[in-house]
Amino acid sequence: LVGEDVRHGLRLAVNHDGASAAAGALTGGLLGALHGETALPPAWLAELEGRPTVLELADDFAMEMTQGPALHGPAGSSPGWLTRYPRA
Repeated sequence: LVGEDVRHGLRLAVNHDGASAAAGALTGGLLGALHGETALPPAWLAELEGRPTVLELADDFAMEMTQGPALHGPAGSSPGWLTRYPRA
């Protein structure tokens, strides 16, 4: 709420005494949901460990929330979906 931009807000969240990892995770989630990845410095994105997996999960979550019925028709879920997310 007091950060000048996303970068500043994240730095405020993690550069203090106390539970800075938890504060950073929470702040990152909230700011990410509000502003999206385009608000982050490209250098930070390039260094993100597991970025391809994070992007695939985020895209799949958005697809599930917006197109769920089309993904899971009367015949069941699409084969690609079941490959990525097998049922127990």
